[in-house]
Amino acid sequence: MDEKITLDKDTFKTLSSETRINILKSLSKRRKTLTELSKQFNMSASTIKEHLDNLCTVDLIKQMDDGHKWKYYELTSKGKDIIEPTEKKIWIMLSVSLIGIFTTLYSFLRSVGDPIVMDSRLGEAATQVIDKGVDSGAMNNIPVINYHIIGFVIFSILLGFSIAYIILKKKKII
Repeated sequence: MDEKITLDKDTFKTLSSETRINILKSLSKRRKTLTELSKQFNMSASTIKEHLDNLCTVDLIKQMDDGHKWKYYELTSKGKDIIEPTEKKIWIMLSVSLIGIFTTLYSFLRSVGDPIVMDSRLGEAATQVIDKGVDSGAMNNIPVINYHIIGFVIFSILLGFSIAYIILKKKKII
C-alpha cells in the first residue's frame, strides 16, 4: 500500500527555494545544527534560520532539543518521503523477499519427509492420481515442476536487487 504525500500550497511554496531543497538533502544524510548548515552553505546563521523555520512550519524538518547546548535539525517522515520516496519501497521489498525465502525453505524442509512430495515429478496432480489408484508408471508423464526452487529463485533475485540498491545508495552511486 503506497502512502501518499499531500503537498499543500505552503509546502510547494517552501519547496520552491533551491536553498531549502539543499538543506533537506543535507539533513537526509544526518541531523545538523544551525551553525553546521550555515558553514556548509556559506550563508549567515539568520538566513539559514529563516529557511529552517519555513521547513519546520510545513513539517518537513523538526528541531531536536535534547538538553544539550546545540539544537539539531532533522527530517520528519514527510521530509524523508519527499527526498527519498523509493527508500521505503526497497525496505518493503527486502522484507518480503526474506520472508519468502524463509517460507519457501521451511515449506521445502517440511516436505522432505513426505515421500509423495520428495519426488520432484510429483505434485498435486500426482497425489490425485495416487488417490485414484492409478499405478506409479503413469506418473512419469507428469511435468517436472518444483515450486520450491522457483520460489527460492524469485525471492533470491528480489533480495539481490534490494541489497544491491541499498549498497549502491550508501556508496552514492545511485
